Amino acid sequence: MVLRGIVAFVVLAVLAFFSFSWAHETRLTWFDTKPVLAAAAKYDATVVRDRFGVPHISGRRDADAAFGLAYAHAEDDFLSIQRAVLAARGRLATVDGVRAVNDDYLVQLLGIWDDIAARYETDLSPETRAMLDGYAAGLNLYAAQHRGDVLTGFAPAKAQDVVALFMLRLQFSYGLDNQLRALIAGGSTKIAGDAEEERGVAIAVAPARSADGATRLLINPQAPLGGPLSWYEAQIDSGEGWSLAGGLIPGSPVMLAGAGANSGWSISSNHPDLSDIYTLEANPNDRYFYRFDDEWMRLESREARLAVRLWGPVRITLRREVLRAVQGPAIRNGSGLYAVHYAGQGDLKGVEAFFRLNKVRDFDAFTAVLGSGNIPSLNFVYAEKSGRIASIYNGAFPDRPSGYDWSRPVPGNISDTLWDGYLPFAASPRTIAPPSGFVIAADATPFRTTADPFNPKGESFPASEGIETGMTNRARRAFTLFSADKAITGDKFRAYKFDNCYAPDSDFAVLVKEIGQRNYAGDPLLEEAGQILRHYDLCTNKTDRGAALALLTAGPLLRASASGLPRPDSVATLRATANRLLSQFARLDPTWGTINRLRRAELDLPLSGAPDTLRTIEPQARLRSDGTTSAIAGDALAMFSTWTKDGRWQIESIVPFGSSNVAGTRHYADQAPLFADEKLKRVPLLPDELMAEATQIERPGKPPPPKGATTAPLPAAAAPTAGLSVTLPANAVEGPRPQARTR
Repeated sequence: MVLRGIVAFVVLAVLAFFSFSWAHETRLTWFDTKPVLAAAAKYDATVVRDRFGVPHISGRRDADAAFGLAYAHAEDDFLSIQRAVLAARGRLATVDGVRAVNDDYLVQLLGIWDDIAARYETDLSPETRAMLDGYAAGLNLYAAQHRGDVLTGFAPAKAQDVVALFMLRLQFSYGLDNQLRALIAGGSTKIAGDAEEERGVAIAVAPARSADGATRLLINPQAPLGGPLSWYEAQIDSGEGWSLAGGLIPGSPVMLAGAGANSGWSISSNHPDLSDIYTLEANPNDRYFYRFDDEWMRLESREARLAVRLWGPVRITLRREVLRAVQGPAIRNGSGLYAVHYAGQGDLKGVEAFFRLNKVRDFDAFTAVLGSGNIPSLNFVYAEKSGRIASIYNGAFPDRPSGYDWSRPVPGNISDTLWDGYLPFAASPRTIAPPSGFVIAADATPFRTTADPFNPKGESFPASEGIETGMTNRARRAFTLFSADKAITGDKFRAYKFDNCYAPDSDFAVLVKEIGQRNYAGDPLLEEAGQILRHYDLCTNKTDRGAALALLTAGPLLRASASGLPRPDSVATLRATANRLLSQFARLDPTWGTINRLRRAELDLPLSGAPDTLRTIEPQARLRSDGTTSAIAGDALAMFSTWTKDGRWQIESIVPFGSSNVAGTRHYADQAPLFADEKLKRVPLLPDELMAEATQIERPGKPPPPKGATTAPLPAAAAPTAGLSVTLPANAVEGPRPQARTR
């Protein structure tokens, strides 16, 4: 009885502790708001939200506009921004727990914060630092006003957080993180770079290829539909010449793709060989020494302390070794000691390069930014009002010494293998103003971006650049559609983007054909399944009756191959898929939209599209208990910018759900029905158009106008929104937007 009483007391004490701790954890997060509010008072921005809640931000200075952008984005997705900042600091495990430990370790392994501490003031221009300060001030103002939504350890945000975030994301965009993780896990080989979560389609059409003489640009990043990599639409306008409509992701103070009155650009991922592994010769008598040329050098060594959240407020600190050699970050595993040297190593200027892109007005300025080498990868497609279009396979290609196989680890004990510069910008494949009148970038080879003979030639570029030569299905389909159409209309351009079919020579189509043409005689279930596959048209419209069987059968096989795993038996997979469809839908050919769904809150809509189609929809790999699946990634933003023959600029766009990621708010899912039906909304670009549909106007950090006032004064921003009237229409609402708690 005594023992039982002691156990009961201990249990109650533990419960009481966690109850107190949880209450303590969810109280208002404290931080000193006085300096935050004082900093915010230095900025003046106006945020006008259109009928879909998309923010249109204006300010006298670039820093004011960045301040307003940060505040508006925080209103719509503060949680994701905070998680992005914590990731940049190597502190994400304090929120996400053990699953984020390796992410935090990579930040310390790369030494990002050491580089920032050493060179932030010298490497970045005063203009960039002022813009970053404004952005941080906007985040901090919002945090000060919504302390109950602030994650522990986030506030105050700093300008340097953004620099660190770009240093991470730009290197990870070409797959550096995958290489590092492979070495940490015990690998000893060099792997091909790939960034599974970040893809895209970018297409430009010149007047010579347009039926109406217009220049057209498609901005279509493909990414997760929520979280720190989800895309956000905005328009920004400052009196210092920053004027752009486009998209960005949480933690970005600038557009990552966008268009203005004169020009625009978009991005898609590319995967050149931009990192190298060095095999180090460790000293057998002291594991912290390695040979370099004819001497033993000591590894830089320190201990990373990784704070990890276990449950509620309970945290532990893990300790891991961080090593560095002359080449760069070093990793010791069961196979040996390795160092990594990579493009963009120690470069703080990625965010500055994108800021400069946000303000370019012509092609020379655009290529000057890329030529700086501060953006180490990514495909860029450019278009301008004059009709010039271009596709540039951008890369900071290492100037590697000859005589080594750079597709494998190279000796790290000699200085001969340590490159210290990059090939000139001319070494980047590009297609500029092709007479064919179109360019395409869809995560594929740059040697087939337009019709021949206007493509760059693969033999003109060194093999050491590791430029991919394969074609994605999106690239194949886009090439087929655009090369066959000599007079592309606006309607055709939009229809081509929403094409949901697979090319006959795509990996998917070849696999489906092989499975469908097998002899299943004597097995009625597989005979019927084979017949469906043989008649399948390779499209993924939501009304299509062959897509479900084909996609659910071929999908697991293709995913296994892409991951380097043994491919499951195709016949067994077909049988399992057929049985599941019969069990849950009483037929082998339910419509694809019955299974492929767009879901948010109470919304549940059928979708067309599938992985690697131009209408990219990435469903959950694991089906729900009812046999359906939900889209989790794909078309994160579709924006169509048109410069007409007579000089007008127009934009149409759509996002999967809405401008807000805060549940219960007005714009949480208001674009979803349009997205599901592949329809677009017109973006108001002119002041009168915007004010005709404005639903909210606010000046973050400024007092509201007097009661009964019908106007809210703007700061004196310059063109093109100079003189913008802000008379509120009848449907406008002033003041802060309603918020839902983030935890």
